[in-house]
Amino acid sequence: MIKRLQKLRKKLAAGEACPGMWMQMCSPMSAEIIADAGLDWVIFDSEHHPFNPETLFHILLAFRGTDTVPLIRVPWNDTVMIKQVLDIGFGGILTPNTNTPEEVRRAVAACRYPPVGIRGAGWTRPSQYSRDGGEYIREANESIICAIQIENVIGAEQIEEIVRVPGLDWIMTGPTDMSGTVGEFPNTRHPDLQKALGRIFKVAREAGIPCSSGMPLYTAEEIREARAAGQQLIAVGADVPLLRGAVDNSLELFRKTP
Repeated sequence: MIKRLQKLRKKLAAGEACPGMWMQMCSPMSAEIIADAGLDWVIFDSEHHPFNPETLFHILLAFRGTDTVPLIRVPWNDTVMIKQVLDIGFGGILTPNTNTPEEVRRAVAACRYPPVGIRGAGWTRPSQYSRDGGEYIREANESIICAIQIENVIGAEQIEEIVRVPGLDWIMTGPTDMSGTVGEFPNTRHPDLQKALGRIFKVAREAGIPCSSGMPLYTAEEIREARAAGQQLIAVGADVPLLRGAVDNSLELFRKTP
């Protein structure tokens, strides 16, 4: 895991755009298909989908031997949840609705071992069951990804302070939920929301922090727009909508074929 994380960090530090995907299905088989595709990262969405620790453990096995870094959006910015998923073997976390410097510091602390954080010592699986010669414990603090998701315009107002929190690695946004905080739910194109998003991306880019709208993108135009905005973390879809689209297209083809 450490080598995969370091490879991804190197690409992002060089300014590359790195493709990834959201995973919503609780299926080791679908995870294996996606793990072998050549993505740089995936994020399992345990905030909104029915993953449990045992399922997550089985799904992670699909990523062994690949360069794809498995990350997870935890249900909340909770120290216990973060500890559990990192000890299972995820390469990093994304905390939802994290909008203030204090909340960012809480997420970072949960991801780091002392003295810079409060993560407990339970690295059995990430260290290859203690067969890695101590590499994981030596490199974890500098390698594990701590990403936050800003989902309130308050985060845009405090973004200059947020990017100065030591240990923050990535910033994503949640445009749909954020639209509710400008009184326009679920209009993600509202000018006030777009202004807030633009400010977040600008400040993050200037601070050298990789960023993303967090939205799955499905067209060339959407991808070009995201890259033009300086986003490096490009989500090229999500497994459930992609499967649904393939099924619907196949059925439509059948209905149109005489």
